[in-house]
Amino acid sequence: MFAINGFTAFVAFVGVAGCTTVPTSLPVAIGSILSQSELASILPSKDLDGNTLPVGTVATIYYFTGPECPISRAYSPEVARLAARDRTRGVVWVMAFPEEGITAENIRTFQREYSLSLPSFLDTSNALCCDLGVQVIPSVAVVSASGQLIYRGRIDNRYKSLGVSLGPPTIRDLDDVVNAVVAGAPLPPASTPAIGCVLAPCGSARF
Repeated sequence: MFAINGFTAFVAFVGVAGCTTVPTSLPVAIGSILSQSELASILPSKDLDGNTLPVGTVATIYYFTGPECPISRAYSPEVARLAARDRTRGVVWVMAFPEEGITAENIRTFQREYSLSLPSFLDTSNALCCDLGVQVIPSVAVVSASGQLIYRGRIDNRYKSLGVSLGPPTIRDLDDVVNAVVAGAPLPPASTPAIGCVLAPCGSARF
């Protein structure tokens, strides 16, 4: 069973969906610009099949998700649509799976069911979700080509809480960020609260 995100849920349900231990290092602060060596130390380099993970010429979106989370499944058609659109704009989507006990076959089945033909990796050590400060799935973390963490949080505002939809979104946070960076006029770095299945808290500023 997953908890609804929020302060009480973080205290009561630590380790439900992944990130089963609190790391000794603290997450990257939103707006931080990381050097190539810092990026190499936290970002994965290989996908499930051992191929080199792509990096966007404009930005890379790390999409934290999992087949066991209902809201992750609900967002899958929208993610497939956005990723297909962004492919021609220099923005690459990479799927990260931090759920505890998940296997490569689970991921491939999930991707086939929802037509998510995106590069993916198992975050089995929970390293990336913790380094980028992701505490809920589904969430996104957007890293610009210059190495700046420009956005972390929800895709849009369609959910009020786990299982409670507000209907069609009226605020498309990720869209606004991506459209701005593609246009060469990036918005100020920002973080929004994501709604979904709670991961263990991973701290605050690192770099």
